[in-house]
Amino acid sequence: MEPHPLRGPVRRIAACAFALALALGTAACTGGDDEQPAPETPSATPSASADAAPEASDGAEVTDADLSAATDRFLGFLGVIDDQDWEAACAYVLDPGTGAAPEGERLQQCADGARGAMADYEEMLDPGVFDQLDASMVQAEPAADGTISLSLLEQPVEIPMTRGDDGQWYLSIPF
Repeated sequence: MEPHPLRGPVRRIAACAFALALALGTAACTGGDDEQPAPETPSATPSASADAAPEASDGAEVTDADLSAATDRFLGFLGVIDDQDWEAACAYVLDPGTGAAPEGERLQQCADGARGAMADYEEMLDPGVFDQLDASMVQAEPAADGTISLSLLEQPVEIPMTRGDDGQWYLSIPF
């Protein structure tokens, strides 16, 4: 059996997408050393570690329609990455403080951080590089915690997707 003709380029693409997802989580969306917004509700328990698995926002069972929606959102995310549209890329990342995409100052911080974090990868991100990808190349699987695990041509994307309070699926990057 011959390897898929896109396998080599897609591995490079998957590595770049993973790097962006990590960059968004560790640098961009946190706002660096800036003060973080206060949580919406006080809690007597300490906050979960950054390594903790994200929780589904409403506990609903993941359906085939959810898997399809998450796949489409992931492909949309990749499409804005190759255009180097960092603000649009941040719209696919869950802001746990709001249960939806970051907005306002948080969105700008995320975009600025993503731009800086991805500077080393810009040469890989020619406009249209992800245009060859389609839903058949993404595998979406439900996880026991209500999130969705993704892989791109059998290359795992280590960032799960979770349902936001608005019902959309977002990359779940702890920050």
